[in-house]
Amino acid sequence: MQKTADAVVIGGGIMGASTAHFLAKKGVGKVVLLEKRHLAAVSTGHSAANIRCSYSNPVTVQLALRSFEMFENDREEMGGDTGFRRTGMMILLEEEHVAAGRRVLESEREHHTETRELGPDEIKELAPQFNLDGVVCGTYQPRGGYADPVRTTRTLVRAAAKWGLVAQEGVGARRIRVDGDRVSGVESDQGVIQTGLVVNAAGPWGIHVGRSAGRHYSIRWSREVDLVLRLPEDFGHFPIIADPGCHIYFRPQRQGKLLAGLDYPKEIEPLDIDDYDAGLDANSRRRIERGLFRRIPSLRDAEFDRGWASIYTITDDWHPVVGPEGGPDGYYACFGGSGHGFKLGPPIGESLASIILGQNPRIDLHPLRPSRFEEGDTFTSAWGAGNRA
Repeated sequence: MQKTADAVVIGGGIMGASTAHFLAKKGVGKVVLLEKRHLAAVSTGHSAANIRCSYSNPVTVQLALRSFEMFENDREEMGGDTGFRRTGMMILLEEEHVAAGRRVLESEREHHTETRELGPDEIKELAPQFNLDGVVCGTYQPRGGYADPVRTTRTLVRAAAKWGLVAQEGVGARRIRVDGDRVSGVESDQGVIQTGLVVNAAGPWGIHVGRSAGRHYSIRWSREVDLVLRLPEDFGHFPIIADPGCHIYFRPQRQGKLLAGLDYPKEIEPLDIDDYDAGLDANSRRRIERGLFRRIPSLRDAEFDRGWASIYTITDDWHPVVGPEGGPDGYYACFGGSGHGFKLGPPIGESLASIILGQNPRIDLHPLRPSRFEEGDTFTSAWGAGNRA
């Protein structure tokens, strides 16, 4: 067990792995990553891992554009294969969602994301298997795709070993030690690591880790579910789909499968993060399939492959908390992805590492600062409050 470190990152999901990777790469020295289970064990490992850019706030659009660059060039940018596959990404808009969809499209156009509006005939060309009843138009982003969330996380950690990153899987952080107004170490399951720099990337448990350093967050948790079906032979290609009219999203999956989950607008389903059923319950399966079979009736006879439940960690404005907080010195937050964490994690980790080292970040993360809630400078969305921020 390491006794000292130049930096300790708590949490082995995408936020922690990315920040630890770039801290090591940028030369902070010895970095220890503590993960009480295994890398990508919870929210990250169960992510749909969609890489898209359909956001209505400048900082999230900028982060998503950088994410495209990183996943498209993963070996150079992140140190290895992430399993990224470009499929394109399409949002299907029924009448009640057209205004919000077009406001997001305008935001994307301002940042030159290559997203464009499609009419029903163009949508049919991209997805001839779909029932488009009720669909007025859509938006299409050709750079959209998906990655392998576990592979991505492990790639980031493995690649940074040569720069001094040591990952301790199965070792939990019990509390952050503070001496006066400065971080002095981390108490772990295997002893104390002395350090003056700690990044709280503990995901659902970030609120508990932060409390030990005197920081308090307003966080909710929601049980989130997905399923995988085996597609009929010769089903054909289709992009990632966001379908607010059917309350679902779905995308291709390797080996002739389809992954689907509940999407905007959906209610929060509270859970105990330390004691919840990680399986897909029958009611949630029916809700997903109801929307999926409405949009693609031919899938009614598709073979069910598997399903699961995991956790969203949700801040009050559905955007992560990232950065220093004005005390204790040496403490940084980096969690609360609210369902957006996987795609935003690598560019957030990259820029946060620069901020920690006193360098100019590629992307200004000031809008994500934890103090924004107290300052009344929170995010809004073209979609309103919810998981399509």
